[in-house]
Amino acid sequence: MCHKCDCAGKGLAAFLLGAIVGAAAGVLFAPAKGETTRRKLKRWADDTYEEQKEYVLEHAEDLKGRIKEHAADLKEKISAHAEDARERLAEGKDKVVKEFNRRKDEIAAKFKKDEE
Repeated sequence: MCHKCDCAGKGLAAFLLGAIVGAAAGVLFAPAKGETTRRKLKRWADDTYEEQKEYVLEHAEDLKGRIKEHAADLKEKISAHAEDARERLAEGKDKVVKEFNRRKDEIAAKFKKDEE
């Protein structure tokens, strides 16, 4: 992308100008009345909507199955990581408890030595 000039802005302006000119030409040279054209456009939009709706419904089950499959895989991976984390936590806890007890015994021995 060019940062020194406003190339993107010029391109957008050219696109919009082309769209306006094209729309104007389409209206001027349209073979049917505006009402007929609007009716055809509405029918086309309705048909397209219905086709896409059917497509989505047909593929929804496939998509749902894929999502369930990925969810099961993810659940399995999370369970494996959770088990690993539990093991590491238990090991860390054991180390902390051992170190705590060692230092406690050292301090107790020191106090006992000082009392004698």
